[in-house]
Amino acid sequence: MRKHGNLQKTYLETEFKKLNDRLPEHVDLYLIGGGAMSFQNLKVATIDIDVVLKSKRELELIKNALLSLGYFVPCIRGAYAKMNTSAILQNSDGFRWDLFVKVVCNSLQLSEFMAKRSIELFTLKNVSVYMLAPEDIFVFKSVTSRDRDREDMYTLFTRGLNFGIVRDEIIWQNEHDQSFAWIAFFFDGLEEFVDRYKSSHSVVDELHDLAYQDMLAQMLTERLKGGLKTFDDLSQDMDSRDVKKILKVLVKKGFVKQIAESQFSLNDLP
Repeated sequence: MRKHGNLQKTYLETEFKKLNDRLPEHVDLYLIGGGAMSFQNLKVATIDIDVVLKSKRELELIKNALLSLGYFVPCIRGAYAKMNTSAILQNSDGFRWDLFVKVVCNSLQLSEFMAKRSIELFTLKNVSVYMLAPEDIFVFKSVTSRDRDREDMYTLFTRGLNFGIVRDEIIWQNEHDQSFAWIAFFFDGLEEFVDRYKSSHSVVDELHDLAYQDMLAQMLTERLKGGLKTFDDLSQDMDSRDVKKILKVLVKKGFVKQIAESQFSLNDLP
């Protein structure tokens, strides 16, 4: 595989065409990483492509097609093993597909807004390839822990980003999150990027507040796993005003049930 200039894009396009020829029906591929940046001329080479799919059926179709092309399942260690991919396949050139279904790293969803902001790169008979917007690639890069992802974040940052889009997407993701964990994970990545490259933005402080609220939500739900708790029980070692605010959100989302004026329990969600 040639790893410089436009030859990298040519290699990617060739692999997509090979995939197209082996697929029995149409699939949509959303590029979220270095592959997308290569098509935007923001990165000259990448050893893999991160792809988000909308269904498990599409995943199986692509896996079977790539295996028929000689791809194999590699041994993955370190940060790559923690990404919780749905599938990883690699060829003899060392080029790899990291495939995700709807969610990346057990945390970030491919939202309908991301899909709408994406740019169609090309469409073949059985494959449509879309590139996510730079702002959304920046968000996805923040929840992974590979060193080169921080480098990519810096490249995207220096080319200019609409942080209003970043903020709105993060808020949407936070409102639809079921674990109260991912935004803290996101902010860790963002903070690491800021510390390493001394690059910041006013939206960072706003996102820090969201991460803090999610941390409190996690702590409160953990305490409620022990059974019915009073407001005083839940407020131990915490600011009671913050606890009141977070409890209100948890009750509204249906995660927590208010039994009496000052008694709470976890809701039995399906």
